[in-house]
Amino acid sequence: MRIIFLFLILLNTVLPVYAHIQEHEEQIKPGYTPFLQEEEVFSSVNFLKDQIPCNGYVRAGYIQTDHSSATALGGAVGCAYQLNSVIKTHLSLYASWSPGVNSENDENIQGEFFNSKQDSYLIVGEAYLTLSYEQFHARLGRQHFDSPHIDSDDLRMIPNLFEAYLLDTHVSDELAMGIGFVREAAGWENGANASQFVSIGEALGGESSGAWLSWLSYQHDIISSDSWFYYIPDHLTQFYSEFIMSDELSADFSYRLGLQYDWGKDAGNAKLGRVDAHTLGILSAITWSDLTLTAAYNKNFGNTGALASVGGGPFFTSVEDQMLDVVEGVDAESILLSVEYHLNDFVDLGVMAGKFSASNKKDYNKEELNVFINFNWGEIVDAEVLYAVVDDLTPGPDWHQVRAIVTYHY
Repeated sequence: MRIIFLFLILLNTVLPVYAHIQEHEEQIKPGYTPFLQEEEVFSSVNFLKDQIPCNGYVRAGYIQTDHSSATALGGAVGCAYQLNSVIKTHLSLYASWSPGVNSENDENIQGEFFNSKQDSYLIVGEAYLTLSYEQFHARLGRQHFDSPHIDSDDLRMIPNLFEAYLLDTHVSDELAMGIGFVREAAGWENGANASQFVSIGEALGGESSGAWLSWLSYQHDIISSDSWFYYIPDHLTQFYSEFIMSDELSADFSYRLGLQYDWGKDAGNAKLGRVDAHTLGILSAITWSDLTLTAAYNKNFGNTGALASVGGGPFFTSVEDQMLDVVEGVDAESILLSVEYHLNDFVDLGVMAGKFSASNKKDYNKEELNVFINFNWGEIVDAEVLYAVVDDLTPGPDWHQVRAIVTYHY
């Protein structure tokens, strides 16, 4: 109860505060949009707009947990070339570099900034073709990709990156659908080595296998909805769907309501073991002037835990460290409360608290508190400073983290 108590104190002393629940969330889980072509048509896949000829970013980061820390410099540089009206190419390099101030003992280095040997690295993170013809668009090769269970989640020195082959078509301005195959993943959440591309099956803890997927998205007026189907041979089958309704009732008042459902079942040789997940989620957010109050709840009714992801995952209640899929034990549930404040055009402040538990509290029972500040100066500089603390209410240890990342875009 200590974290909940701290949250109530902060609610009265720090009000008002602002936070994004996950990276890039001015909208709270609004579906997975857009394609961002020149005509700005709606699509379900988050293909970032190519900058011609070149663009990138330089980043500095510091992270500290209970027994380890790291300082790093990193960045990316990419160039695109329009061959003709149909074909566009893109190539980007990504790097994370240790500036020489970290511990000489690898056990004391926080490894999420570096490769599996706690060393600097340079990778070809993006190398793809974009093909566009009328309402059809394809992207083939190494690239950014965002979907509920496979997403970029750019919270360290480089984002998660994927080798994927995707085809998207616009049935209308409101309706889009697509199919694809995601073969491999690199980045800090690939489960093995951030500097190497490994198969999606391996990234989830299984064996070599890619993910087949399809999607259907609808967006019109105050309603957005999308559904995704994943199949990883000999691992699992997944289905995810969400429905979001949001509206601005006046210049000072708006709301957002969300529902989500996540289902998973082991497939074939079940390389991940038994999978039987049925997860529901609800979200409610109210904004008055620059203040936003958010409450969310997730519950897994399956006989095994909620589905894991390569990336941050889709659940409404996810915070910095804890999310529903890490809960050990059956009938997992999680609650999130956040208070958000847009201080001015440059600074946002935030605090949120979450509780994560199994039906038997002896199996799993943790609370997490996040407090953070975001800074944005146009599209040039952005920064985030975050403090997170996890209170383990079972005999397990507590956990702390401080993370600060500053990024300059060019």
